[in-house]
Amino acid sequence: MASLRRPASFLLVAAALLAALALWAPFTIAVYGVMLLGPLHVLLAVRYLGGRVAGAVPASTGWLLVVFVALMSLVRAVATVAPHLGHHLELVGGMALAGFALTLGLRGRIRFLAWVPVALVAIVSFAELPWYWHLLTHAHNVVPLIFLWDWTRGRAAGQRLAFVGTNLVWLVGVPAVILSGLADPLLSHAQPGSVAHLVDPDLLIASVAPPGADATLGLRFLATFTFLQAMHYLLWMVFFQTFGRAEARRFPLTGWRFWTLAAVLSALVWAAYASGYYNGRAAYGVLGAFNVYLEQPIAVWLLLTALPTSVTSPLVGRLRE
Repeated sequence: MASLRRPASFLLVAAALLAALALWAPFTIAVYGVMLLGPLHVLLAVRYLGGRVAGAVPASTGWLLVVFVALMSLVRAVATVAPHLGHHLELVGGMALAGFALTLGLRGRIRFLAWVPVALVAIVSFAELPWYWHLLTHAHNVVPLIFLWDWTRGRAAGQRLAFVGTNLVWLVGVPAVILSGLADPLLSHAQPGSVAHLVDPDLLIASVAPPGADATLGLRFLATFTFLQAMHYLLWMVFFQTFGRAEARRFPLTGWRFWTLAAVLSALVWAAYASGYYNGRAAYGVLGAFNVYLEQPIAVWLLLTALPTSVTSPLVGRLRE
């Protein structure tokens, strides 16, 4: 069995380079990174995710999941014309999807008990909606850690622990250094004209900063988000496509059909950007729902594989194999 040193080293080196870029040009990387790579990253993520659960999820559940994700994409479309309604609907849908995943992943009475924390999170989130979106924005970028842990399945426990620990170095260490202010001497405040022409830099910061954050903390959060988003893209577009070829090959749409779909959808999103940055972001948000809300239930099922088989469903059992 191949060593995990090579993929671990690859991720550490990539993290060092992307952290430097995020500090050097946070506005530029945040804006142009998502514009250029966002659409393809969604399709590649969906390809790996779909391939990972192929054969483990029954066809009926798979189609139900597709419908659910499509509805969440529609909700994001609603949010472009009615943000207040759309955000509340997306919160309800996200909590329902989490409950759906737990219900299918567990067995016995624990399935119903699992809805209690979901309901509590939903209640608190409704009361503090801005904080919910802030946490969701950043949490989405770190979800691939669950898939990195799952990717090491079958390895010795020590190897798995070392690999996950190595990834925590960049996942926790880099954001901690940036948010604490230790990296401030390297953090660029420059707002390039090419970025300001597309989007108000202050609005860009506000979209990733916690409610009420001052300008300094807001910029730190922008750099942190830029770094984590870049690593998120790297994982879905490079790591899992290179080291997870077996899963990617199991996705139903393969070869030229997949790449044709990727090219068409990317072109449509880029066309929306050409008509205005916010139009492009809205189009990307609709497409991105397929990644966000497909990875969430799958991540839940993979986490449940750590529980005893007596409390988990056959679906989770198949994912352990």
